Amino acid sequence: MIKDSWEIWLALKYVLSPKRERFTGIISLIALIGVIISVGSLTMVNAVITGFKEVLAEKILSLNPHLSITFYPPQEGSKILKILKEHLGPELRSVQLVSSQQGLIIKSGQPVGIILKAVDLNQYKEEKGFKYFKIEQSYDEEVLPIIIGARLKEKLGIQIGETLNYFSIQGYYTPFGFFPKITNLKVVGFFESGIYDYDFNLIFIPLEKFTQKFNFSNLSLEVKLRDPFKSSEYKGELSKVLGYNYFIFDWQEWNRNLFAALKMEKLGLFIVLTLMVMVSLFTIISAMIMLVSEKKTDIAILRALGASSKSILKIFFYAGFLLSGTGVFFGILLGSIISLLLSKYPVVKLPGEVYPVEYMPISLQYLDLLIIGMIAIIISLLASLYPAKKASSFKPAEILRRD
Repeated sequence: MIKDSWEIWLALKYVLSPKRERFTGIISLIALIGVIISVGSLTMVNAVITGFKEVLAEKILSLNPHLSITFYPPQEGSKILKILKEHLGPELRSVQLVSSQQGLIIKSGQPVGIILKAVDLNQYKEEKGFKYFKIEQSYDEEVLPIIIGARLKEKLGIQIGETLNYFSIQGYYTPFGFFPKITNLKVVGFFESGIYDYDFNLIFIPLEKFTQKFNFSNLSLEVKLRDPFKSSEYKGELSKVLGYNYFIFDWQEWNRNLFAALKMEKLGLFIVLTLMVMVSLFTIISAMIMLVSEKKTDIAILRALGASSKSILKIFFYAGFLLSGTGVFFGILLGSIISLLLSKYPVVKLPGEVYPVEYMPISLQYLDLLIIGMIAIIISLLASLYPAKKASSFKPAEILRRD
């Protein structure tokens, strides 16, 4: 590097000199800004997609079981619980018995389809995935108590203590057709998870109250593990022990398509924005070709003084790499700063009907920054090569004769 110091110095002088032709300087500045914007955009888009993936995973893992075992009759529950404790051991974080059924609630003539989920409310309200889970009234009365979501509360204008009519899928067959079972439900609390479908369509009810009014159509043990990513492994192990009389699901199966879509989206956007970086680096090539044409006389003089064609190649290669490398560095810096600011001070609000979060999530990953930097630098090296090769191929005698 020491023996190349004069070449690096000259490359810096060519790039930074204020005595360059004005038009060449403007093109170089435009090229530099283009690289900064494109690399910054690539950095920010990766941070946003990674943020969405992390938020979704966090919501899914906190609000959904890692394993769900559906069984019937109810007496089988104790047998399955014993097997779970034997085979999962310390990996078992919690187990909860739940039941659910679909139905319809009506208020002021406005029907809404819901899922009524019977759970242990005291255990469920401790889940980290909820923004809040509040039981605001006691429920010792005969009317079934329920906890409804924030979106459903807003949609129907429901107040605490209000009674709703619930039409269940369980009912009666008569000579005139099927009549659903109608049950009164009293609102004793509210919850918010941040996921629109949950907050609008899910209603929680105490399991002990649910069993008094409804027949069990299904029962499930919801299992949470200390390491959720081992769910597939444990599912296979439990399937062998329990046999095929039970339905076992794991969270990765339920959400495989969602995470595959996010991964494909991230890859697609990465490719598109990398092409955008390549287009901006073509402007760098144009600027460097103009610089080479401007410095033809300098090249001829250097060659006449004994500089080799390899040295000329190095000078303009360093100049091109300095220009594009500066753009890459400041692009990553700009993208990182904006991403960190948006992460700390979220201002981009998202529609709750579409996204599971209120504000745009941002997550900067060092590995993503490293990959973006490496790809951009490789493209920069290739972009610097052609102008440098062209400069080294000039014949000094012809240039000096013309000048």
